[in-house]
Amino acid sequence: MKTKLQFTLSKLGIAWMFALVTVNFNRVTIYELGISALLIGVMIGLYPFFGPFQPMFRRLTDRYPILGYRRSPYLVIGMVAGSLVFPFLPTTAEAMATGSALAVVAGFVLFFAFGAMIALMANTYLDLIAECTREDERGSVFAAAWTGQTAIIVVWALVFRLFMPDYSAAQMQTLYTLTPFVVAALAVASVWKLERRLSPEEIARLRTATVDPIANTMNSIRSSLLLTRTNPTARMFFVFIVFTFLGIFTQDLVQEVWAGDVFRLNVGESTIFQQIFNGMVTVGMGMTAALGARALRAKEVRTDALPMDAKKRIAAFGGAAATLGFVLLAASSLVAHMALANLAFAVVGFAVGVFTFAAVTMMSDMTVEGQTASYLGLWSIAQALGLGASFIVGGALRAAIVEIGLLPAPAGYAAIFLVEALFMAGCVLMLRGVGVEGLRRDAHRFAPTTSAVAA
Repeated sequence: MKTKLQFTLSKLGIAWMFALVTVNFNRVTIYELGISALLIGVMIGLYPFFGPFQPMFRRLTDRYPILGYRRSPYLVIGMVAGSLVFPFLPTTAEAMATGSALAVVAGFVLFFAFGAMIALMANTYLDLIAECTREDERGSVFAAAWTGQTAIIVVWALVFRLFMPDYSAAQMQTLYTLTPFVVAALAVASVWKLERRLSPEEIARLRTATVDPIANTMNSIRSSLLLTRTNPTARMFFVFIVFTFLGIFTQDLVQEVWAGDVFRLNVGESTIFQQIFNGMVTVGMGMTAALGARALRAKEVRTDALPMDAKKRIAAFGGAAATLGFVLLAASSLVAHMALANLAFAVVGFAVGVFTFAAVTMMSDMTVEGQTASYLGLWSIAQALGLGASFIVGGALRAAIVEIGLLPAPAGYAAIFLVEALFMAGCVLMLRGVGVEGLRRDAHRFAPTTSAVAA
């Protein structure tokens, strides 16, 4: 229980930073300060692209422990260094609003630094789980941590609302300055006495060990991307993951802005949609996990095909329900009906929770023996691409439809929600071509680029 709690604590700190970016910073910069949604979307959207470079950080943490610990100090460094970006964002955003090119450059630099630290955090977090948990408990640790991260955004959104009910530069600065203290406290608590300290002899052996060629970042990325050329099923699942993130997160950048443009909610009130959405995502994931586990326990015979087929059916149901939810959101935008919008976000959130649980567990199954690292690396690249693209697409759509006046705000945002509905519908259709059998059937075509290096 202690280990599960500690791994959840670090996710709570990461969630604070994510929520501040996608619940508050986007709203203030686009709505209150009038900065183009496309610029903000690109700025925020670039940070996930650091994800595939995690092998570079793994090589660093493997060979150079700090005070005898290989992972814990790096997790704390990543979280604290990432949080130190936030106190500089309010003044940078205000300068960007005046048209300062230097401030725009500073904004990109800050988010580049944030992205690099997120990659460091993600790498050390996964390594810590692998090294500090038993195989039989790892699944429940992951489930608790990810559920905690989703659920806590509801709480963090409420905290942001209390700190800044209406936009105020001074209140925003206070909230963002508080961030490093909150994140640092959660980071230290999450690793306290979690990892075993290495002896001087063990550290010496680590520093003289032969470098694993897979730790080469470009080799790892190249090896993974080659799968999309040699394996049609891998290519289909890659696109499926990208569409999943586009379908779920394209509205993330503009959600609070929509609340202001259509419903005239202030910055504090606009957090209500995130609270409903993330709250229902948590419920959807929890119910699917519980009911799915019970269904599997009831099966006396388990095969590789049966669980995957079940997950595909669950994902198809969740994706179809989310598609209908986005259509309902579009309708609520057209008529500017607040109660309908709340209901639509509840439907979308629950459906996304169901869909996400199935999709995430599918990723762990979609591998081939002997090439597991390459396939998991490919899914990681797809997630980074999809998440980053979702912010950029959301910003581009808002800029192209609403900002230039192509459509009035209610109809413009309805169009954005309908685009998300199309992405989710595409996910459901692509599920038909996804399966472990096809992935393994064509696996012989793949020759990892790292093999030549290793030889």
